[in-house]
Amino acid sequence: METILKDNKIRISLIVLLIVISLLTLAKFVNEVKSSKYIGRNPQAINVISVNGKGEVTAISDIASLDMTITKDAATTKEAQTLLNDSLTKTLTYLKNQKIADKDIKSEYGGVSPKYSNNQVVCYSYPCPQSDPKIIGYTATQSITVKVREVDSASDIRTGLAALGITNINGPTFSIDNEDGLKDQARALAIKDAQEKAKVLADELGIKLGSVSNFSENTGGYSPVYSAKSMMLSSSVAPDAAPVLPKGENKITTDVTITYEIK
Repeated sequence: METILKDNKIRISLIVLLIVISLLTLAKFVNEVKSSKYIGRNPQAINVISVNGKGEVTAISDIASLDMTITKDAATTKEAQTLLNDSLTKTLTYLKNQKIADKDIKSEYGGVSPKYSNNQVVCYSYPCPQSDPKIIGYTATQSITVKVREVDSASDIRTGLAALGITNINGPTFSIDNEDGLKDQARALAIKDAQEKAKVLADELGIKLGSVSNFSENTGGYSPVYSAKSMMLSSSVAPDAAPVLPKGENKITTDVTITYEIK
């Protein structure tokens, strides 16, 4: 009797185990069938719409920059540096008298380098003899960039620097001091332009816009724009006076792309 009961328990246990295995297998099969419909698809794909916007701001240049390089030659490094220091002292004194602040005077490069002789050896046979270059002196150099905030006086300041014996002067070049603030304004206009386009497009397509899913910006920088009036120099300027150069306007542009989800 005990043997029969024991056999029945074993059979029942086996049946229960088979049922559990069958249920697990069935659940796995159902999950695979459900997931098969996403094969070859992006489950995160959503419907979106992208629009472009452009913003543009113009401003008159309020900074003029002068780039100059002062060089002095001498037989020794000490003499060359002394001559350069004297010229720099006169230059800085002049700029201070022109109300140029220290923060607007920037040293770009400075140094002392040897000058070599350039002996040309006449050669009628090969190989030609090599002549060793000889040091015949030294050149002391200092480059300076000056910001002129009274832009109409930039030409006069350049003339004054030339009178000090500085022959290597570039500029003035005109720019905007607070360029970042103008870029922010251009970006705001570009975003507004894109938003208005998105609303119009949504109405035409009969859709509703959701949240922003992507945003990109392309800053085009700025370019000078001169008017016919600004290009004309006054004929009443005295012959010895430096003419007032046209500053023109700088145009700052920004392009943005906004991507919206479609509800």
